[in-house]
Amino acid sequence: MSSAVTALPAAVTVMDAPAISRLAVSTYGDLFRSLPGFNVSNYGQGGIGYGLSLRGYTDAEHGRDIAYSIDGVPLNEVSSLHTPNYADLNVLLPETVKSIEIVRGPFSVEYGDSNMGGSVNITTKQAEPFASVGVSGGTQGTARGVATYSTTQGAWLPYLAFEGYHTDGYRDNSFINRYNSFNKVTTTLPDGATVSFRAQAYGTEYGSPGYASRDAITAGAISERSATNPTDGGNKQLENFVTNYSSGALDQELKGTLFVSHQFSNRFADFGGGQRVQHEDRTMVGGRVSKVWSGAIGDDIPVQVLLGSNWRTDVIEAFQAPTVGRAVSAPAVVNVGLTQTNVAGFGQVQIKPLPWLKFTAGSRYDQFIYDINDRITPGGTPNISNGIASPKVGVAITPVKWLELFANYGQGFRSIDVPAELIGNPGIQPFKIVSREGGFQLTFDRFRFLASYWTTDSANEAFQADAGLPVTFLGKAQRNGYDVDARWFVVQDPVNSVSLFANYGGVSARLVDAAPSYFVPNVPSYVANVGIDFNVATVNAQMLSGSAYVTFVGRKNLTQDGLITTSPYSRVTGKLAYSWPEGWTAFTQATWYPGDRLSEIAINFGNPVNASSADIFVSAQPTLAVLAGLTYRFPTVMAAAAPKLVTK
Repeated sequence: MSSAVTALPAAVTVMDAPAISRLAVSTYGDLFRSLPGFNVSNYGQGGIGYGLSLRGYTDAEHGRDIAYSIDGVPLNEVSSLHTPNYADLNVLLPETVKSIEIVRGPFSVEYGDSNMGGSVNITTKQAEPFASVGVSGGTQGTARGVATYSTTQGAWLPYLAFEGYHTDGYRDNSFINRYNSFNKVTTTLPDGATVSFRAQAYGTEYGSPGYASRDAITAGAISERSATNPTDGGNKQLENFVTNYSSGALDQELKGTLFVSHQFSNRFADFGGGQRVQHEDRTMVGGRVSKVWSGAIGDDIPVQVLLGSNWRTDVIEAFQAPTVGRAVSAPAVVNVGLTQTNVAGFGQVQIKPLPWLKFTAGSRYDQFIYDINDRITPGGTPNISNGIASPKVGVAITPVKWLELFANYGQGFRSIDVPAELIGNPGIQPFKIVSREGGFQLTFDRFRFLASYWTTDSANEAFQADAGLPVTFLGKAQRNGYDVDARWFVVQDPVNSVSLFANYGGVSARLVDAAPSYFVPNVPSYVANVGIDFNVATVNAQMLSGSAYVTFVGRKNLTQDGLITTSPYSRVTGKLAYSWPEGWTAFTQATWYPGDRLSEIAINFGNPVNASSADIFVSAQPTLAVLAGLTYRFPTVMAAAAPKLVTK
């Protein structure tokens, strides 16, 4: 029995810090590109959230259908002007990450809002016995500097990280300037519990080239690098403070989190109907507590119980209006102040009545309370309060030690977005899904294989062609697909590791009883990866490490009738690093699109059913992006002095 996410009878992936260090990471989206089931798209619109999707959800809506957290703090921005439950992980520094846990599907009881395609839980590091400085640069005028400081000595263990970043971007007016300061200290209390305090300050300013006509680019009428509106762009600033508490062993652990954050953002964007500004000022406060009990019924039936609750309140000022050259040119279309509170309780029981049989059952209940001040139509958007339950149940059968069979049932949901959905739809309810999954996992010393088949039913599909555009409701939808994930450890010893991996996710996302609208738009028919990662010793304790993989992405329907699509495309990604025991590491990485570069981001700005090719707008990817850098690590832990022989 275990409270670890890997103990769930579900398709789970866990990445640790060494695995992350072998990846080619230019932006946070690269952390997920090689993982099974993920579709990751770079909008190329400056410092905004990437398109991340799992289990047949669209990559066009900024990862809103995955629930994200860092150290127990939720990242999805509820009631966002940008898109409902907008997710922006640009605040994440890869150097600070200890682990990333991914559960595909709504099967983790610890996540509520946005847990439809799955959940991503990120844990940051507490301490390392060294500090580091690094610089890197590459194509598109990219430059990055990062420094960390940590030590494993003393009563208070610091982990500090500072980043400065600039890129010109591939297209005109796609620059990004960014700073990031991560500051965490951890101490052990007299009773053995640990407590961490973390403060972060992040800021970015960026340009947005907008989206260009696919027809005009392919005809040679315009350059794929040209900007639609040179005054598009925006800025964002965030500060947060987080406290984490942990007591007891993992199978009896008590955990708690308290957090407060403030951010403001402005985005000026032209989606073909003229530029508009989206301004948000958001303060978020909340907390989370959970407790695990492990024991037995009688003397021989292991049981584990997890109970917890979470609370979150967002105080939001949202304003949207037409602009010309970033100056407001017409009355606001959104001007709302609101407070949205989410209070939830969750519980889970695991029981093993037989050594080869484990049942998992749980549920959570989320209550949402809205207090809304619609300044355009006073009283036009009523205050609401609604709740939603999301039960989960699973079974795992292990007939032999190397084989596990599993099955899951889970419900997930997404809360109502006030500016994008509730205004004009006062009777709307949270968006609810029901998902089922069955699969098996083989685990040998050097070979692992996981396969699962899943289906998801959506009560009312909410579709948004792009952030800031109107949300439309498409009715019932059904998704089904399968994931396959294999890894072979060719070399595996305490010093060297070489592994080959391959994964494939096939998806069908269809509207129910909506002919001639058959398809949920912007869902690729498959995503696959084939690659290698390695860490091998060379001479004189020097190490060669890195990874290389090819991603294949299938065709996406851009209209609900399926008459206009993207083309399948591929992407090649690799990183090579060489380290010396003196503390130096040199690395280079590259991303190459050998063919189509217009299909990763392609958006239909026309009618969702009978659009023409002239309605398709894209953001081209560069053929090749290269980055190289140098890092130096130096120890911060003093070696113990050799004992002295004293003769009396």
